[in-house]
Amino acid sequence: MERANVTVETALPLRPSWAEVDLDAVAFNVRQIRALVAPGVRVFTCMKCDACGCGAVEVARAVEQAGGDGLAFGDVDAALACRRAGVALPILLYPSCLPDAAPLLARERLMPSLSTLADVRAWDAAADAPLDVFLKIDGGALRAGALPDAAAQVAAAIHASRHLRLAGAYGHPVAYGLADPRYEAEQIAAIERAFDAVARAVPLPVRMLSSSEIFLKHPRLDGDAVDPGRLVLGMDFPAVPERDCAWRPALAGIKSRLVMAKDVDLAGDVVAAPYFPLRPGMRIGLIPLGWDAGLPRKLPQEPCVLVRGRRVRLLPPVHAELTRVDLTDVPEAAVGDEVVLLGEGDGARIDIATFCALWSMQPLDLHTGLAGRLPKRYLGQPLHHNAPRGA
Repeated sequence: MERANVTVETALPLRPSWAEVDLDAVAFNVRQIRALVAPGVRVFTCMKCDACGCGAVEVARAVEQAGGDGLAFGDVDAALACRRAGVALPILLYPSCLPDAAPLLARERLMPSLSTLADVRAWDAAADAPLDVFLKIDGGALRAGALPDAAAQVAAAIHASRHLRLAGAYGHPVAYGLADPRYEAEQIAAIERAFDAVARAVPLPVRMLSSSEIFLKHPRLDGDAVDPGRLVLGMDFPAVPERDCAWRPALAGIKSRLVMAKDVDLAGDVVAAPYFPLRPGMRIGLIPLGWDAGLPRKLPQEPCVLVRGRRVRLLPPVHAELTRVDLTDVPEAAVGDEVVLLGEGDGARIDIATFCALWSMQPLDLHTGLAGRLPKRYLGQPLHHNAPRGA
């Protein structure tokens, strides 16, 4: 018997669950940041965690098209993926790779972060061509970075090295959840003192001290550049009045499709598991989305999704790759129908604040957990030929 030729498109995910990302929102937020800073202040975008789960390559392209000045990555592989995709913006690397990567970084125009005199010696020895680097300042968080009293000495060593070129210095005051304004203020003061000491020792092209939160609370700290990340994706923070703006969320949707719909008929010898109360004429559906993709294992008390524009319940428990939907009130629902956990569907909407309240999640956890594990469908700006698409 002759076998039929069947072609299956494997470039696109067949599992119909996806996150929607609005690239126009990214561009809007970049332009709004640009309007808030003084002329000449560069706007870098922090791209940690695959652009907070929104997809580094497409977000980087949107930032570039919107007039951003640079990008900053905590993952060298993600930065290289953007270069392979044609992104030409300057790229700062937070500490993320070893000195033996120096020749590759020089070719790809990626700027590593250095912290110590040992860093300077190792990177200069490994480099085989001029390599722009940033000096990171540790204001007291005790992560990467030169401690303030050592910053000028490290900068001078960079300046005197064979291959390294000081492109700038930056610092990030971080609180790790400590609500202590004094701690933040002391870190800021220490980093500013270090900037001044470096500038007295060697030419310092760029001073950058600004996360999203710092950007919104302390306009005087803009320096030569700012590097907000979550703000570019529409995650807001408390702001002083002159920077209290409306930001557009880049994460526009978390969606799936029904892969099964059936009436629950308990006649005969069926033994129903006691996971949830049964309803007369009950109809249930399944979506291929579970805790493996970042849904909490325990459903909230009132979990709801949209099916054909109507709010319906999810039914416990959440399984690894499947979750039940109560379709009793939408009996016409059928396999293939869209199920909206977040976003718009048939004239109804569940926004991020509602989703996070329902699921007891923080917006960042929603982005980097659930959205970050799903294929993306990009909305807004025209997609490039190799842009990943969702269901």
